[in-house]
Amino acid sequence: MSSHPSVKDTQTKMQELINKYVELSKQDPEAEPSWQCLSKSGVTKIYRKEEEKDGVLLDYLVATTTVEGVTAAEMSEVFHNGKLKLEWDHTIEADKKLETLDDYCAVYHQILKRVWPTAQRDLVYASHKQRLDMPGEHPSWIVCNVSCDHPSVPEGTSGYTRATIEVVLFCQTVCDKTDPTRKDVSCKIVYSASVNPGGWAPASAVRAISQREYPKFLKKIATFAIDHVKKSEIKY
Repeated sequence: MSSHPSVKDTQTKMQELINKYVELSKQDPEAEPSWQCLSKSGVTKIYRKEEEKDGVLLDYLVATTTVEGVTAAEMSEVFHNGKLKLEWDHTIEADKKLETLDDYCAVYHQILKRVWPTAQRDLVYASHKQRLDMPGEHPSWIVCNVSCDHPSVPEGTSGYTRATIEVVLFCQTVCDKTDPTRKDVSCKIVYSASVNPGGWAPASAVRAISQREYPKFLKKIATFAIDHVKKSEIKY
């Protein structure tokens, strides 16, 4: 029996993540004692964030960065759109939509390219994109990707080692011009990805890989997004 949540349970989890990261986006990492900066590269910073849950102290990695010339709506679309993702995320071998839940949420089966000598991995996850209206500001957008079960691809039947994810990308447009050009807009990002690769992997190794991969991921998606929207009308 799988321990992964159902699609319905996943949708509940996504709303919890949305609430959590909206609150995180309002915090100043430099002023909050629960944030510890682990590394900095340009405008990208990696933090360890501590929180208490049910009396237990937990910590996880959070990245922040700013991308010039892109809005929150545009960045979230690059991250959420399955066809666009195949253009910039070259770790993916195949990506299939299993079910559409609504206009902004769907369930996917993703097969990752094999990294020798490890077993090849796959994922089944729900991906949800949501607009967040903020008083006096351009709308923010958030994307949550959370692993779930789906009857069309039960765990153990695909021939791959099933990895699980809990990924959040929160995007906030920064612009103080009434008639902006591309150079007047930017996108503040708060990003976190909890990945269990499946099989046996020590937690310390997974964390070390995550800390190393966060900046690479953000640079890759930012570079693609900037090029993708540079000749198009600004969208909020």
